[in-house]
Amino acid sequence: MIEMDIIAEIRRRHFVSNENISSIARSLGLSRPTIRKHLKTEAEPEYRRQTQCAPKLGEFKVLLTKWLETEALLPKK
Repeated sequence: MIEMDIIAEIRRRHFVSNENISSIARSLGLSRPTIRKHLKTEAEPEYRRQTQCAPKLGEFKVLLTKWLETEALLPKK
């Protein structure tokens, strides 16, 4: 996944420095279609997760919650 600073660098090199797509792709190690795609976009891309993934410790959630509740009742040192 390309970070936002790379996208800004692509746009700056093309629109401000008038660098062509091939030279940008060569120097950044990206493909020319990727460079073209990010030059066409108006807004910054954002990632939206559809559903929250279940944590790997999901089956231990009850036990962990119980431990935290009992520790909260203990006196502070």
